[in-house]
Amino acid sequence: MPRPRPVLYLSRRIYRRAMLTTPSVPLLIRLVLLLGVCVLAVACVPPTEEKFEGIVVDLNDLTTRRIYEHQNGRHVDSLLTYLSHPNPSYRYQATRALGSFPELPATGHAMLIEQLADRYELVRSAAAYALGQTGEETLARSLAAAFDTLGQLQEYNAAILTAIGKTGGASVLDQVTAITTYRPADTLLRSAQVRSLLYFGRRGIRSDAADSLVLDRLLDPTVAPQTKQEASFYAQRFPLRATTGQDEKLRQALRTEIDPDLLMGVVRTLGGVNSAAARIALLRALEEQSDWRVRVEALKGLADYDYALVRPAVLQRLSDEHPLVRRQAAAYLREHGDASDATYYHRFAKDSTRTDIRYQLFGAANKYLPLYLTDYRGRINYDLRQAYATTQSDYHRAEILQALAEFPWNYRTIHDLYKESGSPVVRSAAAEALYSISEREDFAAFFRGSSSRVRLDLAGFFQEMVTSLAVGPAYHAANAIAAQPTVYGPLYPDQVWLRSALKSFKLPRELEAYYAVDAARAALAGEPKPTPQQPTSVAQAIDWEVLGAGGKDVLVRTSVGRFSLKMLPDIAPATVTNFLQRVGEAYYDGKSFHRVVPNFVAQGGGPLGDGFGAESSFVRTETPGIRFDRPGLVGMASAGKDTEGVQFFITHRAAPHLDGNYTIFAEVTSGQEVVDRITVGTIIESIEAQ
Repeated sequence: MPRPRPVLYLSRRIYRRAMLTTPSVPLLIRLVLLLGVCVLAVACVPPTEEKFEGIVVDLNDLTTRRIYEHQNGRHVDSLLTYLSHPNPSYRYQATRALGSFPELPATGHAMLIEQLADRYELVRSAAAYALGQTGEETLARSLAAAFDTLGQLQEYNAAILTAIGKTGGASVLDQVTAITTYRPADTLLRSAQVRSLLYFGRRGIRSDAADSLVLDRLLDPTVAPQTKQEASFYAQRFPLRATTGQDEKLRQALRTEIDPDLLMGVVRTLGGVNSAAARIALLRALEEQSDWRVRVEALKGLADYDYALVRPAVLQRLSDEHPLVRRQAAAYLREHGDASDATYYHRFAKDSTRTDIRYQLFGAANKYLPLYLTDYRGRINYDLRQAYATTQSDYHRAEILQALAEFPWNYRTIHDLYKESGSPVVRSAAAEALYSISEREDFAAFFRGSSSRVRLDLAGFFQEMVTSLAVGPAYHAANAIAAQPTVYGPLYPDQVWLRSALKSFKLPRELEAYYAVDAARAALAGEPKPTPQQPTSVAQAIDWEVLGAGGKDVLVRTSVGRFSLKMLPDIAPATVTNFLQRVGEAYYDGKSFHRVVPNFVAQGGGPLGDGFGAESSFVRTETPGIRFDRPGLVGMASAGKDTEGVQFFITHRAAPHLDGNYTIFAEVTSGQEVVDRITVGTIIESIEAQ
């Protein structure tokens, strides 16, 4: 048994009267008093270990099933009745279930606050999570007031901290950042403090002090690996400014650190230093790091460095053994290339046998080629049209359309190819390409005297795409209109066609297009952006027979290899039901991965192959508290809360910015290296339940 630590004992009643209900007492003082009291000891209270044997999640238990079904039916009043149940398992399950709701009534907030005093730590932690999920700023004070005054329930206190990160405002961020009483041994609390800052950050609430604390945690050799990983996740998401001394520590970490999770944060932070020494360190990492994800992050980190100084290393990565590193190198050239290399990009694209980067390089050539090289421009666009005609891949055609769009005068060619194609992948890509042309900042300068005519043409194209009711084209076209209502409004004197399209979309199959077209209608009418409506069709029911007692594993065979998944029915029973039913129907066989973001996710399984569309039923969002804290987690794509369908994604790395917003229903148990080699167009040959 651990040796008792001296603590300052304060009864809950005295503490609440003295501190928690006093508006003038800053949150920081409360947190310091609650969690740093050990240094002011006046009494010695032995720690008591909470017993959790009474909390069990048994999917064969009828009451447990009823709670899950209330969660799936969004029966908030029914769930609230379980919060006072004498069985702690049911209190825990009902409390956890409320973390999946898009919104809760005030009575739900009040009852969850009461749960923060439950005798079981798991119930308390679930209540803190559910309150954090509301995003209500007014709840931050109640969360802070519920800290364990003795500091014995560290997991619960960590849950409070992270929930405050989802609810607190800028002043609360400053107070959380200023906490200095956590000792090196307080790993849970120090990690939760950094995670809280990340949750503040994803809501757009950041400060220099918070960034500085995170960077200190990342570079401090005495900090526990768990806390350093949280700091690295933050650094990968948000740019950090390092001082001269920290610059040296970052370079030292790059030489000595072996954990790729930490290295990814180090290289992204070095990218913002913009010094010669940092550049050399990044180039060395690009050449020497064995983990492909670190090489991807190194390429991203080079974005702010002089092109000429990093060019040779980036060009070398076009031949990297990993396909996603090659893709990132090609993306770098497309985003940060130079006119002096435009003809080189074209030659490399023509000569390369790697179709995974060829058309990105064509796009770079088209983007950076000087306008006066008209003959050479003709060659690039001729080669692209020839490639379009000869390739058998719709995903290659989609990339060719994007490459053509880099020279905006190709807009008519893109529209012609849109009309000729019956492929949803190609038609969506054409619409997106025209949208990108419409959004160019130099639109008027590029088209000059023809800009009004081109706008009129695009307006006609966009109307045609919306009224086609094809989900992907309608989505992109509507977004183009909504982005510039003052430009397109005068070109649509009659907007009946928009209202007619809205009435014609089939929900929830065409939900994305419906939302986008409704937003375009509102923008043209000068109205606020509409709040997305929840689907009115029946949600996927939980099938307990399909789930079985312990769920199932599945084997996924793809055109690049196979990998295994373990279902998580206790986390997301409705989603697992939906997925396994689709697997039993061979629904996913022959579907594709349509979206791959290097060192983020591979996404696929949609009915059309272009990332749009759904089926006749939808699945409720299930977010009971599990986090995107590692690679290989399988989540559901969505257009908002309670809009999930059939598309899923698999993570390449931890993605905590997704926490609480996307359902996790499975995890990779073997074959992550195969997942990491999935590229756009990879075929799902079959999925088989084991």
